[in-house]
Amino acid sequence: MVSEKEPPVRRKSPEPADQGVIFLPPPHQPAAEVILDLPVIAAEAIEPVAAERVPQSWPIYLWWLLCKTLEWLFGLASVVGCLAVLSAVPLVQFVSLGYLLEASARVAKSGKLRHGFIDMPKFARIGSLVFGTWMMLLPLRYLSTLAQDAYLVDPSGASARAWRVGQLVVTGLMLGHILLAWYSGGKLRHFFWPFLAPFQLGAKLLFGTIIGPIVCPLVEWISPRLAADLYIERPLSSWFPPAILWAGLVRGKMYRRTRDAVWDFVAGLRLPQYFWLGLRGFIGALTWLFIPVLLLMSGSLNSNGGLAFFSGWLGAFLVAIVVIYLPFAQTHMAVQNRFVEVFNLGEIRRQFSRAPIAWWFALAITLLSAIPLYLLTIEATQREVTYLINLFFIAFIYPARLLLGWAMGRSLHREKPRFILVGLLARFAAIPVVLSYLFFLWASQYTAWFGPFSLMVQHAFMVPVPFLGV
Repeated sequence: MVSEKEPPVRRKSPEPADQGVIFLPPPHQPAAEVILDLPVIAAEAIEPVAAERVPQSWPIYLWWLLCKTLEWLFGLASVVGCLAVLSAVPLVQFVSLGYLLEASARVAKSGKLRHGFIDMPKFARIGSLVFGTWMMLLPLRYLSTLAQDAYLVDPSGASARAWRVGQLVVTGLMLGHILLAWYSGGKLRHFFWPFLAPFQLGAKLLFGTIIGPIVCPLVEWISPRLAADLYIERPLSSWFPPAILWAGLVRGKMYRRTRDAVWDFVAGLRLPQYFWLGLRGFIGALTWLFIPVLLLMSGSLNSNGGLAFFSGWLGAFLVAIVVIYLPFAQTHMAVQNRFVEVFNLGEIRRQFSRAPIAWWFALAITLLSAIPLYLLTIEATQREVTYLINLFFIAFIYPARLLLGWAMGRSLHREKPRFILVGLLARFAAIPVVLSYLFFLWASQYTAWFGPFSLMVQHAFMVPVPFLGV
């Protein structure tokens, strides 16, 4: 009786693919038995790879793990950079707030902080496209400087004409190189493939069909898993940009395939959804803060001493109450995806009773992380360089949003409230945090560029920018 061979076990990641998180099992099973579904971005414009194999030997696995970690960190840096740039554009800046609210909502739903890092591989690809293109343009800038110097020395000389012709030729070649890197997938290795090609071709020669069959038995005798990881046939069209372009020409319909791949990539970023969520979060925060902040502003602008004193203190008292609930109200609205939930104070209070310590910690981090940002509002910045300051705003507010989602997630996954004394302790502990935030908020009207009107732009709840440009 002949027993049939069992098919390979296909194991999926326990988390959604668009979370930007990679499940990394230790290499303990044979290479042919583990195929792991990983987040895939439609990298190459020809045809995306459907799955990625996890190495099973420790040396290759550690190298693979290092590469994935660096890619994730590069994606995180790209997220911060992209959100900073989007925050500097009027109206489009709501996308950055929507992304932060969505990250907080995902953490609240799952209870895990790692789910707040959304689409890290996709943003890593965006970062590699921008950084690689910028690096390729550096030689052109240097060459342009030399050509300009030659023209200033002797405008009609042969040297100036030669430099100009050389500049045009190199520009054409470099633009073709950049377009080829974009078409191949836009990874950094696609931009630097002329320098990496000798090493990659050498590896293909060593582990390919020429020398591979000779050395493979020895490697299999030492470690079968290492041999299974090393001797994997990879066609040139999977990593060599000229071969990728040639494969696209042979397959045909290259323009349609490229257009569809780019459209799927951009649509997968869900920018309209982030914009709509950010707009609702902004309107909800503005509704909560409008009257209290207006009273606080009137205390500074009103010349009547008694009325100004009463209005200012009443506004400060109302702002103190609002800042306790508003960050969680925005997160609750993002979780439920309903605008009216931003005003559901009863549900927010019930959630607080189930995880008071976590809520206090998240509130403290949110308010305290917003205090240093008021130092960046002392002087107005030119719009062209606003995104540089926005980097600090995203870097401070992003972790706070994740902690808000984490605190709400702890309450959503519990059914019974905590002991009443724990809740009272958390409420009393929130008083010094709120008072510290109120003090710096009140002082900011005397240091900020727009004076008392800057009180309306509170960085912990609004769009992460120093000055709201809408």
